[in-house]
Amino acid sequence: MANINFNLKNASSKKDTAIYLIFNFDNQRIKVSTGISILPAFWNKKTQRIRESMEFPEHADHNENLEDQSRIMLKLYHDYRKQGILVDAKTLRKEFTESFENPNRNILAVTFWDHFDKFIEYKKSQLKDVRDYERSLFKHLMEAEKRYGKMLSYSAIKDLNKGFIEVFEHYLTYEAINAKGEKGLTTNTVGKQLKNLKVFLNWSFDREIFPRFSLKHIVTRTEDVDSVYLTEDELERFANLRFDDPDVKTNEHDEIVRDLFVIGCETALRFSDYSRLTKAHIRNNQIHIRPKKTEGNGNNKVVIPISSRLNAILKKYDYNPPTYKSQRITEFNKTLRRIAERAEVDADIIITRKIAGKITQIVHKKHELISSHTCRRTFCTLKFLAKMPAQVIMKFSGHKTEAAFMRYLKIDAEMAAKQYKEFFK
Repeated sequence: MANINFNLKNASSKKDTAIYLIFNFDNQRIKVSTGISILPAFWNKKTQRIRESMEFPEHADHNENLEDQSRIMLKLYHDYRKQGILVDAKTLRKEFTESFENPNRNILAVTFWDHFDKFIEYKKSQLKDVRDYERSLFKHLMEAEKRYGKMLSYSAIKDLNKGFIEVFEHYLTYEAINAKGEKGLTTNTVGKQLKNLKVFLNWSFDREIFPRFSLKHIVTRTEDVDSVYLTEDELERFANLRFDDPDVKTNEHDEIVRDLFVIGCETALRFSDYSRLTKAHIRNNQIHIRPKKTEGNGNNKVVIPISSRLNAILKKYDYNPPTYKSQRITEFNKTLRRIAERAEVDADIIITRKIAGKITQIVHKKHELISSHTCRRTFCTLKFLAKMPAQVIMKFSGHKTEAAFMRYLKIDAEMAAKQYKEFFK
């Protein structure tokens, strides 16, 4: 509850004393001088105004001044609240002082989008690539705001009864334009946008921009889209692919991309880790590394034995693994798919997805679906099929729960039947 009081600095003074404006709001307090001083005898404590007195003819002007100051303070506060912003006492005091000194000044509150811009700047200091926030999330929020019909605010997001989230989810699912130029995003893409929105909201909560509220109504749904892995035969063809054929067009990065991918398949490391391996990580015929994603989580070091296939690659580089200079994951994946096509990784894969609320089946060639993350799935699946216990594989992959690990296993019905035939005697 926000309220304004006017009090004397010294109610027992024998001479003029200052009148202070005291504003209590959101468990905060501002105390500022009104610039008016009077004898305590002329002050009405009950009404918190100057008494009407012939002995003090300026009372009317001063009381009007106090009303103006009260109005300005409340307007500033409520303008912030309308934008869904939890303003701090320091900012509000500064705004009040400037507004009172210049009553004709336009009082502009910081908007939801001003905070979003600050969030983007923060993310740029943390990440190399912020396109998911700066482009995708920003674009979708702006489009949904138009359909919402009102300026976006934290309060609108908080609202459970036909609030912004309801409009946002509907827009993403049925109206947003996807990569093919059609209406409707996949379940996973919708989930990603909602997840990123939660990241922004939690950033805002941590900085007390707006009081924390439950995010249970923002549900980040996902679906399994049958991400692929390489079979042992496919991985062998991939690893043995040659790049010295003058009749085949390649670029200087192709062999490095292939080698890094195989390193990932033999170690279960993520791109952020297998693209930064150095000689210092290799000792005693093992790779010792602390994965970037789990840095700061205590004892997160993984130790991975070096296989013969991995050793052949490391030996080629004198045990100083290659690095991918661009660091652009999109370029890496594009090159990777072109190499996979050359290696004849071309089995037909049927992908079942939910797009614009409808179940759709799409046939892809396997090489079209390979990415930097296929390494981890390949490692986990091949080791599991080789009958390595799941708990042991998790020691190398870094998975903390079996539920998370099992999502990485990509075993189709036919392969499962072959693998577990012995249990059906």
